[in-house]
Amino acid sequence: MKKIILLLSIFSLIKLQSQNDIRAEILLNNVSEKIDKSESFKISFTYTLENLIENINQDSDGTIIIQNDNYVLEFMGIKQLCDSKKVYSIVPENEEIIITDIEEDESETIKPSKLLKFYREGYLILWDKKEIFFEKEIQFVKLIPINSESDIDYLQLGIDLKSNDIVKLIEIGKNNTKTILTVNNLEYNTDIDLNLFVFKEEDYPDYYIENL
Repeated sequence: MKKIILLLSIFSLIKLQSQNDIRAEILLNNVSEKIDKSESFKISFTYTLENLIENINQDSDGTIIIQNDNYVLEFMGIKQLCDSKKVYSIVPENEEIIITDIEEDESETIKPSKLLKFYREGYLILWDKKEIFFEKEIQFVKLIPINSESDIDYLQLGIDLKSNDIVKLIEIGKNNTKTILTVNNLEYNTDIDLNLFVFKEEDYPDYYIENL
C-alpha cells in the first residue's frame, strides 16, 4: 500500500512539472545560468508588507551579502551573520545576540542564502504579467507551491528581460498578507573578505549572548 501511495505521489509531481510553461522555464534557466557563474552577491533591497484588512503598509530597507551558504544580512536594525553552520542574530538596540543552528528541515521560508535560487524546485511555474518598472521591461513568472499545505498562495518573480536579473519578488499569503521584495541594486562577484562571515564574540563585550 505504501508503495502505491509513493508511486501516486511521484506521478502527481511529474504531472505538475509537465504543466510548467516552457517560456517561464527558459527565462528562469537564463536567470540561473547568470547566477551560477557568480561566486558572491551583494543586494540592496526594499521589503514591503501589505495587509489591506489590517490597514498595514510598511517599507523597510536592507542589504545582504551572500557567498555559498554564508551571508550577512542587515535589516530593520538587526545584523544577521551566517557562517554556513550557525546563525548569529545581533540586536544592538537590546545589546543581545541569539545563536541558532541552521535548520535542516523542509521549511517553506526562503533562507537568505537561497534568495537567488529558491525557485528551482517545489513550484509549478507559469508565465505571468509584464510591466514597466523604472523604464525596465519586467516579465513575471508565477510560482505556485506544489505543497498544498503551504501558507503561501503563490509567488510572483519579476525578471528584467534585458539583464536576466531578479528585480522583484511578490509573495501572496493565504492570510491576506502580501509581501514585496524589491531589488534596488544587485552586484555579482563582489569582493568579499572571508572574515566578514566570522562571528567574533570579543567584538561584543557587553552583549548578552544566548545559544538556542
